[in-house]
Amino acid sequence: MRNRLFSLFLAVLLVVGALTTTTGVASSAATPATYGPFDPRIELDGHWGRDDDVAITVNSGSSVRLRFTGSHLGALFNTASITVPAQLYVAIDGGTPALHKVDADHLAFADDLDPTVAHTAEILVKDVDEYENRWNVPLETGVVLKKVELGPDAKLIPLPTTAEHRIEFYGDSITQGVMALCAELGTDCADGTKAYPHLVGEAFGADTNQVGFGKQGILQPGHGNVGTAADSFGWDLAGFPAGNFDPGAVVVNFGTNDAAYSSAEFVPAYLAYLREIRTADPNALIVALRPFNGTHADDIKTAVAAAKDRRIVYVDTTGWLGPDDFNGSTHPNVQGHQIAAAKLTAVLKHLTGWSTGPIGIPKLAPAGATCSDTPLSLTFQGPVRLGVAGKMQIRQADGEVVDTIDLADLTSYQRTVGDARTDYDQVHTWTYQAVVVDGRTVTIYPHQRLAGGQVYSVTVDPGFVVGNPGASWQFRTQRDPKTDAHLTVGAHGDFCTVQAAIDFVAPGHKSTIDVAPGTYRELIWVPPTKPGITISGAGAGRTVIGYPNNNLLNGDSAMANVPMEQSYCQRRVIPQSDRFNCWRSAMAVFADDFTMTDVTVQNLTPYRGSQAEAFFGNGSRMVLARVRILGYQDSLRLQGQAFVTNSYVEGDVDFVWGTGGVFIQDSELKALHEGYYNQVRNIDNGPGNIFVRVRLTRGPDAPDDSVYLARAELSRFPTSQVVFIDSAMDSQVAKTGWQITSPNDCAAAGQIRFWEYHSTDLAGHPLDTTVRLACSRQLGDAEAAQLRDPSFVFAGWHPVVPRSER
Repeated sequence: MRNRLFSLFLAVLLVVGALTTTTGVASSAATPATYGPFDPRIELDGHWGRDDDVAITVNSGSSVRLRFTGSHLGALFNTASITVPAQLYVAIDGGTPALHKVDADHLAFADDLDPTVAHTAEILVKDVDEYENRWNVPLETGVVLKKVELGPDAKLIPLPTTAEHRIEFYGDSITQGVMALCAELGTDCADGTKAYPHLVGEAFGADTNQVGFGKQGILQPGHGNVGTAADSFGWDLAGFPAGNFDPGAVVVNFGTNDAAYSSAEFVPAYLAYLREIRTADPNALIVALRPFNGTHADDIKTAVAAAKDRRIVYVDTTGWLGPDDFNGSTHPNVQGHQIAAAKLTAVLKHLTGWSTGPIGIPKLAPAGATCSDTPLSLTFQGPVRLGVAGKMQIRQADGEVVDTIDLADLTSYQRTVGDARTDYDQVHTWTYQAVVVDGRTVTIYPHQRLAGGQVYSVTVDPGFVVGNPGASWQFRTQRDPKTDAHLTVGAHGDFCTVQAAIDFVAPGHKSTIDVAPGTYRELIWVPPTKPGITISGAGAGRTVIGYPNNNLLNGDSAMANVPMEQSYCQRRVIPQSDRFNCWRSAMAVFADDFTMTDVTVQNLTPYRGSQAEAFFGNGSRMVLARVRILGYQDSLRLQGQAFVTNSYVEGDVDFVWGTGGVFIQDSELKALHEGYYNQVRNIDNGPGNIFVRVRLTRGPDAPDDSVYLARAELSRFPTSQVVFIDSAMDSQVAKTGWQITSPNDCAAAGQIRFWEYHSTDLAGHPLDTTVRLACSRQLGDAEAAQLRDPSFVFAGWHPVVPRSER
C-alpha cells in the first residue's frame, strides 16, 4: 500500500525542522539475516527495475514496506557508480521518519528495536537527482537496493496488502517534487513525498506509480539522459521494461517544458502519447491536466478532443494555484502541492466514484450462524491499513480465549494445516497470512476450526486497524455434518474452507467434497492417512483455490535452520533433495487414490518470487480432470502415479516436474516466459512424464526458440524419461527441443529417454525435428501405440475420470 503515514509526520517535521540526516554506519548485528527486495514478503511500490535479485528505482516516491522481527534494520546498496546520492525517509513502527542519504553500500536504520515483538518499516524514496545520469546503467544517481538486512535469527512476516485502487502519474520535475521544500534545485529541496501525486495516492489509499523526470516533456527530452515522455513510457529505466500495473486512473501532466515547440508539433505528439497510454491501459481513466502554468493548455484540449475517447478527460487547472503556492515561478511548494492534490482528489472522486474515507464503522462478519471454520472480516467505508500492534481474540461462551492473533507476535503468523507431519511424525508448522488487507476489507484467518454448534465472541483491539477504535461482535457456528461421505464447501455448505472438509474426513474413509463457486484463499494438505478423497468443483473457471506459498515462506530457504524433526518431508522419493520442498505448494496431496475435477489451483506467488508449486501430488493413482493449474516456477509437481486429462497448466521454469510416472493427455501447457516445460527426475528406469495430444502454447512474453520441451541433469538423473506423442507446439519451442546438463554431452546420455512422435505446429503441420538434440529420438509407430495407453505406462492401472455433473 502507499505509505500514508508519511504525510502526517513530514508535514509536522518540516515546520519544526526536525529531520535529521544520517549516513551509513556499521550494523551491530554479528551475523545479519538478509533478504532480497523481491522476496514476496516485502512490498515494493512504484517503478522498480529488476536486475536478477537487485531492485533499481530512478523515481522519487517509490517505496519499500515490510514487517519483521529482531532488533536491527538496515539495507545493502550498490553505490559504486553513484555521484549524487538519492535520499530516503525511513519510519519504523509509525515513528518519526529519519532522512538517509544512500551514500554507502551499507546503511543501518535501527539497532535497538525490541527483539520480542514484530515491527513495521516503511522506506520511501524522497528524491533522485534530476540532472545526473539516472537512465542508463551504470547510474550516477538512483537507488540500487541489493538486500534488506535484519538481525541474527530475525524473520520477515507476511504483509499481504492489496490496494483498492491503482493510480499512475506521468510528468516532469513537478511530478517528481523538485523544489517542493525550498527554492533551490537539487535533492535537498526536492521531495517526492510532498508532491501532489503522492498525496493523491494517500487520499485514496491507492498503489501509485509516480513517474516524474525533470525537464521532460512530450517533445522535450528530460535531464539525466532520459528521453521524451514517449521514449520513457513503459520502462523503469533503459533496458528494464516496466511491469504490468493495470491502473484504474492515469494522470498526465506534461507541456510545461514544451514551450519551444509549436502547436503543429505538440498536438499530434500529445495525441500519440495518449494513444500509447490507452494501448497499454485499455480500461483506465486517463486524465490530461492543464499544466499549472498553462503552457499548451489549448493544444492539450485539442488533442483530448481528437482522441474521441470518453475515458480520456481534460482537466482545467486554471486558478488552482496562486503566487504564494510556488517556490520560484514554476514549481509548487509544499502548500501548492497540497492544494493541487486536494483539487485533483476531488476531480478523481467525481470521475470515478472512488472514496477517500473516513474509514467509518465497519461491517462485521460473520453475523448469525456460520461455518465453524469461518474467516472473520471487517469491511470499512474507506481505505485501511493495519496497525503496528493489537490483538484479535475469539472467546467461547464461558469467556475462555480459544484463539488470538497479535500483530506484534511472530507466533500469530504460524499454524498447522491438515495434520501434516514430518518424517519424524512431528506436526509441521507453516508460516501463513493471518491477516489480509484487500482495499477496504480486513480479513482475519483463525489458527484452527472452532467447535460446531457454539456461540463465540470476537474482540478487535483499538489500533489493530489504523483509525479504528476497536470492534466486538458475536456469531454462532453451525453443527457439524452427520457423515463425512459427502461434504459441501461454500457460503452455504458444511464448511467455508476446503481444508476444513478434508480435516473432517476420518482416516481411511472415502469422501466426495463438492466445492461451490468462489475463490478459496487457503493452504491445502491431504495427508497419507486419507486416501480416496474426491474434490469436485463447479467448473475450473468458477471454483478457485489459491495461496501465495513458496520456497522463501515455507520451503528450503525457510526450513534450512529448522531441526530436521520439525522440517523433513514424508515420502521423500529423493531423500536429500526433497527434505523441505513439500511445504511450499498451495495444495499438496500425500494420499493415494485422490481425484480432483473442475477446479483451478493457483499459487499466488508473483513472477520470480521463488519456487512455488500450485499443486503437488505425491501418491499413487491420482486423477486430475478438467483442472487449471496456475503458477510460474514448478507449477505442477507429480510423483508416484498421476493421470491428468482435459486440463490446463501454465508457468515458465520446469512448470511440470517430479519423478514420474505421469500421463498427461488432451491438455494445454502454456509457457509464460522463456524456460522449460518439463523436468523429470527419474531415479530408476521407471516411467517418467508422458504427454499425449497436448498443445504447447505461449504467452506474449515467451519469444521464439526460448522454451525447451524438457531438461535433465545427467549426473543425478541419467534415466529421465519425457515423451511427447501427437502433440502440437508453437515456435517458442527451442529448435533443439531438449536440454541436458552435467554434462552437456550426448556421449554421456546413453540412458536418457527424450522421445517424440508426430510433433506438429499448432495448425497441424508436421515439424522439422532434424535439428533436435542428438541423443533424443523419434519413436516408431508400435512404440507410440504402446505409450498412448495409460494402463501400459502405469503397469495395469486404468484411470477412471468422473463425469462433470455440476
